[in-house]
Amino acid sequence: MNITGIVAEYNPFHKGHEYQLSKAREKSKCEGIAVVMSGNYVQRGEPAIIDKYKRAEAAIYGGADLVIELPMPYSCQNAELFALGAISELKKLSISTLSFGCENDDTKLLVEIAKTQMNNKMYNQILKKEISKGISYPTAVTNAINHLLGEKINNIIKSPNNILGIEYIKSCIKINLNCEIAPIKRIGKGYNDLNITGYYDSASAIRRSILMDEKKTDLNSLTDVSIETLHKFYEMYGKFNSLDNYLNYIYYTILILGLEGLNNIYEVSEGLNNKIFSNVLKYVTVDDFIKSLKSKRYTYSKLRRILLNILLGIQKSDIKSLISQDLYNNNKINYIKVLAFNDIGRKIIKEAKNNGTYIINRYADYKKSNINTKNSTCFKLTDKSTNIYYIPFNNAKVNEEYYLNAIYVK
Repeated sequence: MNITGIVAEYNPFHKGHEYQLSKAREKSKCEGIAVVMSGNYVQRGEPAIIDKYKRAEAAIYGGADLVIELPMPYSCQNAELFALGAISELKKLSISTLSFGCENDDTKLLVEIAKTQMNNKMYNQILKKEISKGISYPTAVTNAINHLLGEKINNIIKSPNNILGIEYIKSCIKINLNCEIAPIKRIGKGYNDLNITGYYDSASAIRRSILMDEKKTDLNSLTDVSIETLHKFYEMYGKFNSLDNYLNYIYYTILILGLEGLNNIYEVSEGLNNKIFSNVLKYVTVDDFIKSLKSKRYTYSKLRRILLNILLGIQKSDIKSLISQDLYNNNKINYIKVLAFNDIGRKIIKEAKNNGTYIINRYADYKKSNINTKNSTCFKLTDKSTNIYYIPFNNAKVNEEYYLNAIYVK
């Protein structure tokens, strides 16, 4: 079966995503589209504005055939880990083509940059030298690539979607996923453009608009079903989600962990732990707290991810365990968690099952597949983080991972 794979967050699903799905289907001439989507937390280091099942449902109505979950904690980590986790999940579906939205759709150039980062000793030497200057990692990467390939790639490296696209390509190479690359050039607003005009507005602008006025969700840039799922979430919980909802919980966790405990959290370095601890309780918004921690070495996004790691209790040992066990490359945990699907998606699922991938539609499927969730780092982190996701809401849920089933869209 000719399957196109897409990595997404759909936070929330909008018409730009619908456009990308349509163009990906057209460009790849595929029989079905499978999406691996971040769950309740996303890569920029924050909770999704609404839960994963509602976003997945909107994606199926918007052109996807199957949506599976990107396991925790990959969904809320740096671009390299995020991409590795996502591409590893898509490999389990035997995709023929990988498609992603980006600002530059020059496939040859994106592949050249990816291979330069992976197979060039000079690149690693220059990168190490740049990092020693105390600048952020993304800036160091840009400088190293510019040195080797010239200024022509400068804007490419600085674009968030291009950075992710390059990481997807690198991950394909790392785990030997042989597939076509079909980038789709973004239309409409830029990734971080916060202006709302109704013409392919960015997800950042849409979230900002909704969070500023929670009763105003009928935005022209959203699909009808996406608006409906937003309404459903609001009716159930009385508000939408953002990292600001957890600031006091983050403060509490920092105080409980102390300086030594903070050092065990993934991506917290010695020195930063002191800065984090000394700024506790001084600010009333996450943005202001992050500004107090900001430096050349730490980007805003990285600091958000660190605060989320603190909230969720994601430790260095968790990431080390997942990587050292080589779970994905050796397929020791060869299952996918389905969030939503249609009839074509059912065919993709069936083919994956025939190829040896276990399918999880509901919790009982873990037992049927002889998967011990008590020993699964991914399941335990996902279960814990899902419970934490609902803390800010009046009608909070517990143990959602145990009772909610994948959504079938006829």
